[in-house]
Amino acid sequence: MVKTGNSKITMTSELDFNQIVNRNNFSQEEIEEALNIMERAIENHRAWYVQLHEGLLCKQDFPVTITAGDAHRKCDFGCWFYSHSSDEIRDNPEFKTLETTHQTMHDEVRKLVETFKRTREVNLDDYRRVSHKQEKLMKSLVTLRDNLINQQHSFDPLTGLINRKSIGLILEKNHSYSMRHRTPYSIAMLDIDFFKSVNDNYGHQAGDQVLRVLSDYLSSAFRHSDSVSRYGGEEFLILLPDTGHDSALAILEKVCKEISQLRAQYEDKEITFTASIGVSDFEADKSVGEIVHEADRALYTAKANGRNQVVAYQPGS
Repeated sequence: MVKTGNSKITMTSELDFNQIVNRNNFSQEEIEEALNIMERAIENHRAWYVQLHEGLLCKQDFPVTITAGDAHRKCDFGCWFYSHSSDEIRDNPEFKTLETTHQTMHDEVRKLVETFKRTREVNLDDYRRVSHKQEKLMKSLVTLRDNLINQQHSFDPLTGLINRKSIGLILEKNHSYSMRHRTPYSIAMLDIDFFKSVNDNYGHQAGDQVLRVLSDYLSSAFRHSDSVSRYGGEEFLILLPDTGHDSALAILEKVCKEISQLRAQYEDKEITFTASIGVSDFEADKSVGEIVHEADRALYTAKANGRNQVVAYQPGS
């Protein structure tokens, strides 16, 4: 499953695009903050583990992040997670799993230290259990950090849509699937009409707002099986798997009409806009690059014909 903006793409087992790109619905600020915390948590918990051994082996005092009943809330990660992280992060399944792993590890260590203080001995099975919990925690921290880094590189920060690099991987995998199973698909290129005039008349922040409004609409306008990406600037690429020519045209005609009814609110201004769309279809003797190029040529035909319309690629055009 891959998220594009606020929608989800669900594919068959052969089209498991979750292996290509993974999406958490966090803002760029949340991602950057979480990444900083993950890096600090990895470093701090390694140092924390050294403190545990210094207490067990060298008779050093154990810090409160080991002995307190709520020690999992007192370490650097715990302070952030329980007091400063957003609701989106706290409700995220990956972070919930990490939270459980983190608390369990702290609980096991506290029990080990309490027993050690009473008996001055460390039970081997207890120690191995703690070591396993610490190893599991570190693996979870590193995995989540890497997932967040992957998200930074896979999604457009302004719109939240898949970026050009990621959609390229999805297109290739979808094309291979269609080649094997002879299933149709269509690719559409969509471009905002007269976008430069929006920036010139209202400023680039207004242009960014138009891009966000359009992206939010595109994220909800298509099926869960479709992929929507920001291809560059004000241009978007849309993949419609298992979709023949007539169905693709009907879908895109509806989208084109609804875009013309969108409104982008910027300060005290209400900005309207339209889009032109070009579409091309899968053929077994074409590469996916050729199909994208044909959709792009159809897009330019739509613009040349007056904009705010959908044009299907015609050979020789």
